Amino acid sequence: MHHFPEDTVFSIPERFTDPFRYSPHPLVQKAAELTIDMIARSGLNEDFTEGKMLGVLIASDREGHIGYLSGFSGNVGGRSFIKGFVPPIYDLLDPEGHFKIKEAEITAVNLQIKQLEDSSCLRDARLELEQSIQSRDEEIGLLKARMAISKRERDEIRSELSDPSRLSELIRESQFEKAELKRLKQGWEERISQLRQDIRAIEEDIVFLKAERAAMSDELQKWIFSRYIAHNFLEEEKSIGEIFSDKGIVPPGGTGECAAPKLLEYAFRNGLKPLAMGEFWYGQSPETAVRTHGHFYPSCTSKCGPLLGFMLKGIARETHDDIQGKIEVIYEDDSIIAAAKPSGMPSVPGLDGRTSAYEVLKDIYDGLHVVHRLDMDTSGILLFARNMEAAVSLQRQFEEHSVRKTYHARLSAASEGIHLEAGDKGSVEIPLSPDYDERPRQKADEAQGKEARTDYEVLSVNIDGTIDMIYHPQTGRTHQLRVHSAHILGLGHPILGDMLYGGSPASRLHLHAYSITFLHPASGAPITLDTGINHYL
Repeated sequence: MHHFPEDTVFSIPERFTDPFRYSPHPLVQKAAELTIDMIARSGLNEDFTEGKMLGVLIASDREGHIGYLSGFSGNVGGRSFIKGFVPPIYDLLDPEGHFKIKEAEITAVNLQIKQLEDSSCLRDARLELEQSIQSRDEEIGLLKARMAISKRERDEIRSELSDPSRLSELIRESQFEKAELKRLKQGWEERISQLRQDIRAIEEDIVFLKAERAAMSDELQKWIFSRYIAHNFLEEEKSIGEIFSDKGIVPPGGTGECAAPKLLEYAFRNGLKPLAMGEFWYGQSPETAVRTHGHFYPSCTSKCGPLLGFMLKGIARETHDDIQGKIEVIYEDDSIIAAAKPSGMPSVPGLDGRTSAYEVLKDIYDGLHVVHRLDMDTSGILLFARNMEAAVSLQRQFEEHSVRKTYHARLSAASEGIHLEAGDKGSVEIPLSPDYDERPRQKADEAQGKEARTDYEVLSVNIDGTIDMIYHPQTGRTHQLRVHSAHILGLGHPILGDMLYGGSPASRLHLHAYSITFLHPASGAPITLDTGINHYL
């Protein structure tokens, strides 16, 4: 365990960090600074420069001394062990270990597959088949053309002759040509059939090897998750496979390799009491996911959700009641209800048990229909339909992007982002798709992402470096404004309080949907609802 400098002011957190929703404790921030300094002093900058998620854990030993641990996700430069960082839960990179042996066997099968797929035998057979089919069609076509000419000539002769012997000769010519066509077709069919058999034999070998590879990979993955043994504060232990199996799911690849579980496991194995934790990005930003050097990010839910849930049993954790106010109805008639939702309240019921805006309002108004949503941490105007006809009309308008929404956001003071000044206007266009390895995050995805466009205007650049923005989203993708704000291909300034995408800590996410314009579902007339730009902020 590393020690803090002697002049460090210790303010011990009362409860442990909620890894999925937190602002880093000052000791966590200090430990991150010291870890970054350690990398520089140890000459490890080049190893980490391409980008890596790091983590720090504040802990106390049996004598009550407080220090910190440092960890990294995955491996660095092919190494699992680096001085100053906690070891892996299980060392997969041991050259003599079972994993490396089986990995080499799978690699050998991969090589066989590649050799077969790239083999000259398969390539030549496919080329010969293509050429043979073409030659067959040309020869048969040519013969049929000659036969057609011959038939016309025979028909002309028949019309002028009455000699039976000559007519018999014409019949024999016709029969010979038909037999020749049959022989030509049969010859080509036998040749092409043999080529197809040769190709099929190689392709069947490839299919067999791929099935064998899949079975080997599946078996190895199960073996890995049986060897990753996690502990918790209650001194319980379970394999990762068991932890996920208890929830009826299969752990994703790489589960257990993140910094957070490594840090906790080391603490439990060495009699340390976890006090606070945080994970942050080190190095250059990737082109897809939103990652900025030195910024903290919550743990991913897909890999670390069930795992950290088990490992943190017995530890009192932070609770977050981020609802800054009560939901308030700002407009109602026979067709619609419009309400101002506070930050921290889900739009609709979720898995965490929080009371949603829909649940609050349905107890007051009968027959409500959800027509759109806001992120839980985003405040602002939510529309609900009061009958099916209104619901169909509003949903169609949202699907056609004819609803105009306006947001106010306050961006973090970030040095890496583009330079913005009051009055600047522009657009951000970054296609987005779900980051399945790090749910609920979204990522930039030029290949398979859905179109996402945000028009923006800079209201002001504040004295503290934060920036007030107006956003007009032209599409409605999940976390669109948050990603477009934070991503290096966008503005490069995360929204203040957006811990999911690296924003500076704040009491809430500073994003508010303050205005919405649409056609009234009953009258068809345009209607604009507005809470005021600073409502809840």
